[in-house]
Amino acid sequence: MALAERFPRAIGALLAVAASVILFASPGDGRAALARSEGGPAVSVITTGLTVPWDIAFLPDGRALVTERTGAVRIVAADGRLSPTPAARLTVSQNGEGGLLGLALDPAFAAGQPFVYLTATVGSEMQVQRWRMTGDTLVRDGVVIGGILMGSIHSSGRVRFGPDGALYVGTGDAGYGPRSQDLSVLNGKVLRVPPGAFRGARVTPEIHAIGLRNPQGFAWQPGSGRFFSTDHGPSVFDGPSGDDELDLIVPGGNYGWPFVYGANHGSWIAPAQLWHTTIAPSGLAFVTLPGSRWTNKALVAGLRGEVLRLLTFSGARVVADEPLLQDVYGRLRAVTEAPDGSIWVTTSNRDGRGSPVATDDRILRIVPPGGTGDPLSDGLALDVTPAPAPAPAVTPRRAASARSLLVRLSAPATARVGHAIRIRLRFRAVPAGPVALQRRLSSGRWSTLRLVRPRSRNLVIAVRPTAAGRLVLRVRHRDAGRAFDRKITLNLRP
Repeated sequence: MALAERFPRAIGALLAVAASVILFASPGDGRAALARSEGGPAVSVITTGLTVPWDIAFLPDGRALVTERTGAVRIVAADGRLSPTPAARLTVSQNGEGGLLGLALDPAFAAGQPFVYLTATVGSEMQVQRWRMTGDTLVRDGVVIGGILMGSIHSSGRVRFGPDGALYVGTGDAGYGPRSQDLSVLNGKVLRVPPGAFRGARVTPEIHAIGLRNPQGFAWQPGSGRFFSTDHGPSVFDGPSGDDELDLIVPGGNYGWPFVYGANHGSWIAPAQLWHTTIAPSGLAFVTLPGSRWTNKALVAGLRGEVLRLLTFSGARVVADEPLLQDVYGRLRAVTEAPDGSIWVTTSNRDGRGSPVATDDRILRIVPPGGTGDPLSDGLALDVTPAPAPAPAVTPRRAASARSLLVRLSAPATARVGHAIRIRLRFRAVPAGPVALQRRLSSGRWSTLRLVRPRSRNLVIAVRPTAAGRLVLRVRHRDAGRAFDRKITLNLRP
């Protein structure tokens, strides 16, 4: 079935957004204008016909290298045109989740060190290989790291250069959790190769962090340089499914796998963000270029979750987590910021766990919304809509109040799993701060689903439940420093 037939409303919304794209020029820096959209993000498919594209790295000339898990390194022009001739073809072990995986360019690629670093499963191990680029061809130059045990699952394989010039490599537990705590093996770790050492002979890497299950996304926060990684939580055979993580990686850190998972990590380092419902987080990237409401926020690609999540930070804390592209393009794998300021995202629908359409796998190009960055309302164009016939906007209320500004909260008492539920709110006056929609967890704690700054007295927030049962929601807002709550209970049918 065609994608437009499967998701007509979502496609219509995206096409409407895609019609309003602007360019943002950074004043005085001499760079080309950056791609920015008016309103919400603008999404388009620019490349089709790939086979499990796993990672993306941009060349100095604006083209991109893309790894395919089956063993090819493809060249993609800035406009999405796919070169028919791969830059390289590797012979890889395609056992389960193995194959050709991560990709990174040497920090001095444009200054006489034209090396590309690839992670690949070869025989019974995963390697980090170094390849030299000459013209449009990659030639193997050596092995940087070997001896990483390979299994049919949990390869990880992400490779990135940090702001310190070192090479960082993610390794999974290869399906056996105790390896993550075993310092005699390289699995379940973040590995580090010091600056320059990756250009020589095979090295024994430093063990930078341990206690990880399957870390597939690395990124450094702009300004602070904090190092974050995504990690997969249990998958039934090794614990209850869920509890995927975003971790703040520190030298020598132990993140507890396989001893702990979830919010309470005891003496081990707890996650910076936790997804109790499985999303299988893969690629991770911060938006670093200026002129967008997404600037300094992070994007996380979800495989099983079929979602792109937009994270807002206050220091090292995640203060907002918003879903984008939910169930529109299928499984999402890599996410990378392009030189023109757009975001490239790959699908992974031909990896054996998706439902591919004829054009899969694809590269999506997302033009972020322009603006100066209201941290509480970015990225919500596809999830939060104004209520019908809204009342005229009024000046936000700032004086102290003895009662909640919320005068009406309504939602259907019964709904079906997988269907959007619209929570309708009406306020006596526009709240001065954000409004949170939260759900109660089995532990009794509350988890924030949406964080929205209303622009009028009427608001509709849409949620899409994923499990049957009783769902208790809470709307929380503050007025002059005082918190007000209102609860509502929904019964969800399969």
